[in-house]
Formats: sequence, C-alpha cells, structure tokens
Amino acid sequence: MKIGDAKRATLADKMADAKELCMTRLRSVPREKRDAVADSILALADPEWWDRRQKGSEVFLLILESRKAEAMKIIQEATK
Repeated sequence: MKIGDAKRATLADKMADAKELCMTRLRSVPREKRDAVADSILALADPEWWDRRQKGSEVFLLILESRKAEAMKIIQEATK
C-alpha cells in the first residue's frame, strides 16, 4: 500500500466519523432526508480542515461553529 492510499483511508475514516456524529444530531430531520442533509452539512467544511484535524468529529464541530447559519438553513429546508 502506498502512503497516499493510507492518507485517503484516514480521510475516509474522518469523514465517516463526522457523518456519524452529524446524523445523530439530526433528530428533527425526517429519517429519509438525514443522509443527504449530513452530506450537505459536511460539504461546508474547508478542505484543509480535514488535514488539520485529528478526528472527523472535530471537523463537524468546527463546521457548526464557523458555518452555523448555513448549517441551520440546510436543516430548516429539510424539515419543511
């Protein structure tokens, strides 16, 4: 396995961790929309956040701190 492959696996693990945490926070969103809403919220992250943070949950919390208005708008649209 190449070094780049290991890094991609780590990035995938971080993204999966962040998505799992995000999905647990989306109780007000209908179940069938949660996956798409979680993906939309995680898309708000700056690409370098994934490199700088050790855990995906840290990226998710950073999204909530830095992009709260956008994340809330996504959630509100999904609950209409």
